[in-house]
Amino acid sequence: MTVELAPRPKNEERRVVAVKRTGIIDNNQDSNFSIFCDLGRELTGFDYAAFSLFDENFQCKISATDGSANNKSERHEFNVCSYVLLSSEPTLIHDLSKHSKWKDHPEIISGEAKYLGYAGFPVINKDNYALGTLCLLNGEPSSLTKKQIELIKSLAERIAHQIDLQTDQKETTADTMHQAIKKFTNRVNVNDIDLLNKFLNVCSGKIVSEEELEQLKKNDLAVKDPSGDVVLTENGKTLLSEMKLQPKVMKRNLTDTDGRPTFLDDLLGEL
Repeated sequence: MTVELAPRPKNEERRVVAVKRTGIIDNNQDSNFSIFCDLGRELTGFDYAAFSLFDENFQCKISATDGSANNKSERHEFNVCSYVLLSSEPTLIHDLSKHSKWKDHPEIISGEAKYLGYAGFPVINKDNYALGTLCLLNGEPSSLTKKQIELIKSLAERIAHQIDLQTDQKETTADTMHQAIKKFTNRVNVNDIDLLNKFLNVCSGKIVSEEELEQLKKNDLAVKDPSGDVVLTENGKTLLSEMKLQPKVMKRNLTDTDGRPTFLDDLLGEL
C-alpha cells in the first residue's frame, strides 16, 4: 500500500521557516513544555497529551505525558495531528473508529489503536503560523465540554507565547553578541577572539594570569589597582558600555507564593 503525504497548509514554506527559527526541534526542551501537557491531561481527564512542532517532513514531539518526547513521526496521510495544522480551530473527534475519515486508519482496522477519543489544538504564533499542536488522546471515545475546550485553547496560546518569547530572546542574544564582537574588534583594531575572551573574563570577575593581564594592558583594557585586583581601564569601561554588556537590574518574574511560583498562579488564574 502506498502511503501519501498529509496535506500541507497553504503557507507551508513560510510556516516551516518560522518553526526552524524557534530552534526548539532537536534541542531537548521537554522540561520547558511538560507543564502544559500535564495540565492538559489533568483538565480533560484524557489518558495522554503531547506538544509537537512540525517541520517540512516530520511531527517532532517536544513533550509528552508518557515520556516519549524527542521522537519524530512522518507527516503522512495517516498522521492525524498533521491535519490540525490546517485550521485555526481545534480538531475534535469523539470516536476515531466511527469517524468518516479515520475509521479506515490502518491501526483502527487492525485493532492496534490505543486511543479512540481525540482532541487536537493548533499552536499558532504571533505571526499567525501554526507551528505545531497540543493533542490529547483517550483510550475510550471521549468529547470535551465547552469549558474544557476553552481551557485547552488557552494552554495552546500559552505555549505559542512561550515559543515567541524564547525565539525573540534567542535572536536578540545572537544580535547582541554580534554587535559586541564588532564593537570590540573595531576599538582594539584586532580580530582576536582570544583577547576578547580575556577581556570578558575580567568583566565577569574571573581570575586572569599575569601573561593574560599583560596582553590586556597592551591594549589599554585592564590593569591592576593599588590593592592588586585586576580592573578595567577607563578605555575598557567605555568599551564595555559600547558593547552593551553591563549588568542590569533584573525584575523577578518568578517568585514563590505559598510554595508555588506566581507564574503558575497567574496561568491557572487566567484559565
